[in-house]
Amino acid sequence: MHPTTAQPGGLLPLLLPVVFIGLAILRNAQARNLVVERLWIMPAVILLLIGLAISRTPPTSTLGILVDVMAFAVGAALGWWRGRFTTITVNPETHALTSKASAAGMVFILVVFAARYLLRLYATESASVLHASANDVSDAILLLAVGLVCVQRLEMWLRARRLLADVRGAVRP
Repeated sequence: MHPTTAQPGGLLPLLLPVVFIGLAILRNAQARNLVVERLWIMPAVILLLIGLAISRTPPTSTLGILVDVMAFAVGAALGWWRGRFTTITVNPETHALTSKASAAGMVFILVVFAARYLLRLYATESASVLHASANDVSDAILLLAVGLVCVQRLEMWLRARRLLADVRGAVRP
């Protein structure tokens, strides 16, 4: 029997993220309305949920805290970069905003997902070598995701507001 199928759940835990990523890529390939006033909602929900998860089992060592801060910083850098890949357009007549992920942005999603998966696999199997608990590793992965989502939305919000202000400024005499 193949080792993957011998595990509880078989291939399902591996296939679900791939299906989810595929659906996200298809969804992001189409232009969607962008409501600047709502860009804060997803980061707020994620911050709340991840904050609650981490508060239940906070890092117990200085190394754990340092790893969490570094994971958030890496996630923030990746989020800024991913946000820059998103094309934002403004209709000059209606001032309606639309966003669309670029092909590079969609490839970037796959690369981040694969890197995160490989890092999690390595870190959970090598927690003792890394001198980190499984809890520290999972918290760091969660904080990487928090940084990515929150800073991506921040970058998009700043750029969308600037583009909208430019169009509104060009319309006025």
